[in-house]
Amino acid sequence: MRNIAAVVLLLASASWARAADAVIVQAKGQVYLQAKGSARYVRVKGGEDMSYGDHVRAAADSVAQIVLSDRGAVLVRGDSSFTLSGDADHTLLNFRFGEFLIGLRKALLSTQSFEVRTPAAVAAVRGTLFWGKSDETKTTTYAGFGHTIAVTARGQTVLVHAGEKTTVAFGQAPAATAKHDIPVSYFDNFKLGGSLQNLGALVDLPKP
Repeated sequence: MRNIAAVVLLLASASWARAADAVIVQAKGQVYLQAKGSARYVRVKGGEDMSYGDHVRAAADSVAQIVLSDRGAVLVRGDSSFTLSGDADHTLLNFRFGEFLIGLRKALLSTQSFEVRTPAAVAAVRGTLFWGKSDETKTTTYAGFGHTIAVTARGQTVLVHAGEKTTVAFGQAPAATAKHDIPVSYFDNFKLGGSLQNLGALVDLPKP
């Protein structure tokens, strides 16, 4: 009986360990989590587990830092709203609106994908650091700080490299890329307790 109980406990522990697909490690201000299938929003303080299908809503002047296992992190600020969709191999961050800083610490395998969708465009990445914002007009801007981002809208794709940006108006194709003027110091707006979840180490901008 003791052996059976130990096995049951081990299986239960393993199931619990697999339950968290992401963790809201830190939050400041009014940040809320809505579990998949629930109509209820719960205010978070940091340390809450997330599963695929969950939704995060951050109010103005708020910041949340979400860690995606060992793959990377998603930092959001201001008035932001997104759903964590897909699975570990095919992850989709579906933003209704908001501002975000996202970094993948290692390149994905050829069988994996990671995308960020806004009302205006979809950005696909293999392993990089980038910033984005979807504003009240549904216009989206993406800026690269590492390797290439592929931004697609209206059937057209532009490649955004480190140091470049593209802007996509709702219902339009992506604009041609141009150099962005967002300094790395701007990342301080996403810091909590001095931490960027090690995303700063992913900056790989071209030399001036």
